[in-house]
Amino acid sequence: MIIFISQAPIFVVTVPVLLLVALLEAVGTKTRHNITILSAASLLCLAVSIFLRDKTVALAEFLYAAGLVLGFVLILYALVTARRGRQWAWFVGLLIAGIGIVGAEVALRDVLTQRGAETMALLIYVLTFVPAAVALVYGLLAPDIRKPRGGI
Repeated sequence: MIIFISQAPIFVVTVPVLLLVALLEAVGTKTRHNITILSAASLLCLAVSIFLRDKTVALAEFLYAAGLVLGFVLILYALVTARRGRQWAWFVGLLIAGIGIVGAEVALRDVLTQRGAETMALLIYVLTFVPAAVALVYGLLAPDIRKPRGGI
């Protein structure tokens, strides 16, 4: 599990994930639907990666990285959307969730040492589900926001 998390090609996956989010935003569907679909895809990638880690490690690492990056991009996307729509309760909740996740992962890395490395890897893996799950909740429950029309 430790090698699985530490060897994930996160930087390789970042640009295609950002292009995917930009493409879906450009298509013109509702922002909430984009967030819902992409967060479900992120959760699916993370779940499938754990089952594939023993069989095809490269594919499992790629899916893990895609799910992780997509989850964090979506939490930022939902933050921007909530701010644009003046949904301050959602904005604060998403901000607390995002900061809490990063803080928890940093704290886990500091607290657990090599003797608890397997536990740390497992807890960090579980924490990677939280951004996508929070974005999914936002996509399912938040009110619609009209896209801005017109010029500058």
